[in-house]
Amino acid sequence: MTNLNLHYKPSLLIHLFMWLAVAVLFFVAIKKPVQTWDILGYAAVVEAQKSDNKSAVHSAVYRDFKAYASDEEFNHLINSSGYRKTMHNDVEAFNQQIPFYKMRVLFIALIALLTGFGINVFFASHLVVAAAATLGLMAFYYAYRRLIHPAFWLVTPMFFIVLEGLGIARMVTADPLAFLWVGLISYAFIHKKWFFLFGLLVSSVTVRTDLLLLVAIILSYLIVFKPNLRLASFVTLIATIGVYWWVNNYAENYGWHTVFYYAIVSDMSATHPLEYGTTLITPMQHVSEVISNLSGFIDEPPLLLFLTLAFFQFILVFILMGSKTKTFISNASKNKTVVLTVISVLYVVAHYLLFPLLENRFFVAEYMIALLGLLVIISNLIDNKAR
Repeated sequence: MTNLNLHYKPSLLIHLFMWLAVAVLFFVAIKKPVQTWDILGYAAVVEAQKSDNKSAVHSAVYRDFKAYASDEEFNHLINSSGYRKTMHNDVEAFNQQIPFYKMRVLFIALIALLTGFGINVFFASHLVVAAAATLGLMAFYYAYRRLIHPAFWLVTPMFFIVLEGLGIARMVTADPLAFLWVGLISYAFIHKKWFFLFGLLVSSVTVRTDLLLLVAIILSYLIVFKPNLRLASFVTLIATIGVYWWVNNYAENYGWHTVFYYAIVSDMSATHPLEYGTTLITPMQHVSEVISNLSGFIDEPPLLLFLTLAFFQFILVFILMGSKTKTFISNASKNKTVVLTVISVLYVVAHYLLFPLLENRFFVAEYMIALLGLLVIISNLIDNKAR
């Protein structure tokens, strides 16, 4: 079998280049932030920690954002849609959004920590997302740097931008923190830092609760292919489910049915989610949404690039590892970068089936894994040719 686990010596020049690229990307993200409505939702959670008065929370968030943002940005976030107009005018509707944002426990904690040092909550939010996204790129660099030809790192920051990495670094969501977390998970997985990996998996649902799907897929692999880690994997799974349960109760989450109806069926027009707490999504309604939204993938270039990268990686691996299916599965299951790409594809599919929204911001880490996995294969081919 062709060796797919190269060990390139770290290059000081490439190391400095990557840190310089990260610094530039961070600076661009901070200087060119994108204001989306979510920044108000996260600010509301921080404000709600100070006061139980719903009207006071609502007033404080909009008052402070008006002082922080430009007139154009402020007017855009209060007048550009019926949803935003309702949020600005209806205190109850606004406060019913808080559980959607309160679920991002670690993200909120980081923002609140910065505000404790006197930093404006909106600027603090942008600092967290910019730092998380760019440090996530470095996490992937340290995870893969010994497996990829050094020259490829010269173009990786460009791919980071193409794959929406800079995009998520500029707007306030929990997705950049999820990107960083998956980068750290990739590092721990590739370098067999199992204790670190299990800790990251358990805590991942405090970053974004849908990462429970990723945890389940990773632990399923470990249970099947790593007998010596089965007990630890089972314990990690139970602990992760426990933390997931705690996060949902702490945030007073509305539940999957309500969120599905609110975000997908109503397309955000159901501005008072508490009114739909007893709404059940039928299997046919679910399937209908999954099928009808599939056509959206043709309008998402990063998603198409991800599928292309994964496809070529699998084809090359199949050729390099032998054409017999049984041999291929056996060999591929031992290769950590190939396994991570398979896990990424399964996660994107599972995420879409459960929550059929094709938004690139959810999957930037998985896109990066597919890219780097392909570069590992190409590096292998270059190395073999050089010999």
